[in-house]
Amino acid sequence: MNNIPYIDILILAMIAIFIINRLRNVLGKKTGNESDIVEKFTQRKNNFNESEPDSTSDQKVSKLDNNINKNHHSNKKINSTINDILKIDNNFEINSFCDGAKKAFEFILMEYSNNNLKALEKLVSKNIFKSFENQINLRSKKNEELDITVISVKNPEITGVNLEKNNIAHFKLLFKSEQVQITKNSKGEVIDGDNNQILQIREIWTFSKNLKSKDPNWILEEIEEN
Repeated sequence: MNNIPYIDILILAMIAIFIINRLRNVLGKKTGNESDIVEKFTQRKNNFNESEPDSTSDQKVSKLDNNINKNHHSNKKINSTINDILKIDNNFEINSFCDGAKKAFEFILMEYSNNNLKALEKLVSKNIFKSFENQINLRSKKNEELDITVISVKNPEITGVNLEKNNIAHFKLLFKSEQVQITKNSKGEVIDGDNNQILQIREIWTFSKNLKSKDPNWILEEIEEN
């Protein structure tokens, strides 16, 4: 009877040794797939092919050629000048330019109406700035207030393009807009214009820019009635 506990311990030890041997065999056994896994990983890594410098350069040239050969305007002279501009600045895009000019049109009118010359200083030429300043000072002396509300603006039409030898580009854009313009006195009474009258206004705005300048802004150079 006293030998029974020792027999139990011996049986448990034998079972433990059996289990350890089985685990050692399983964990240490090679499946034959190790080389396949390494090979597949290596192949996947090698599949990332780098573009050759010459290939990248060719793509850029091809993109530039496509832009230059594109018909940007129905007027041949304007189209030719736009192509000359693209040779200097291949990032220039007609649609983006016209969209930006449309936003500038509304912004300039709003800030001029609000007598905010500081906001216009970097967007208009010295001549335009001086003209705005004189008009604002004149209204201030008379205690008058100009209120311009832009109802709608159609997409601008390019009526002329000029490129000077010093890389200065000039675009003439025809803006057709609907506006309400009124002038009020110090008492807030309308002394010019009509709140209920929508004016159909056609103006040609000329924008310029040095194509090699890092400054992205186009400058308003001139405003003409059309």
